[in-house]
Amino acid sequence: MRKLMTVVAVVAALSMAQAAAAQLKIAVVDVNEAIGQTREAQDFLRRVQEELRGDQETIRNLTAERSRIEERVERDGDVLSEQERIRLSEDYERLTADLQFRAESYQKTLQRRRNELFRQMGPRVQAALDDLVQREGYDMIVPGGAVIYVNPQHDITRKLTERLDERS
Repeated sequence: MRKLMTVVAVVAALSMAQAAAAQLKIAVVDVNEAIGQTREAQDFLRRVQEELRGDQETIRNLTAERSRIEERVERDGDVLSEQERIRLSEDYERLTADLQFRAESYQKTLQRRRNELFRQMGPRVQAALDDLVQREGYDMIVPGGAVIYVNPQHDITRKLTERLDERS
């Protein structure tokens, strides 16, 4: 009898929880994606890439030079003198270190600039989310990274992007 009462209580609790959940209007949003898809972010990224074009070109040149050394060693390795092998090895190591430093510096600069954009847009993102909550009547908005699966009809990332574009 006690088991039966426990089962009935569990079923009743689950039914009430399900009914309460059915009344909640929940949405999921990926704020980073929403910001990244705005016209402002796209324009910002183009400007930053233009500013960093020289760095990109240097990285491409270093990569190409390093590849030429690899190809030469592969092609002429059997006929290279010991001194030439040592020189190519030293050049390769120097280029690799320089390339790594410049690539890391480029990535850090890009990330720093991206973070600046996100900080600038933070208050507008919050205002747009508040507006969506008011207009759509959401009870809860969950960050996209916090869920394993969401039905696409509950994903409001695109709506947030559109709202941000309207406000820019």
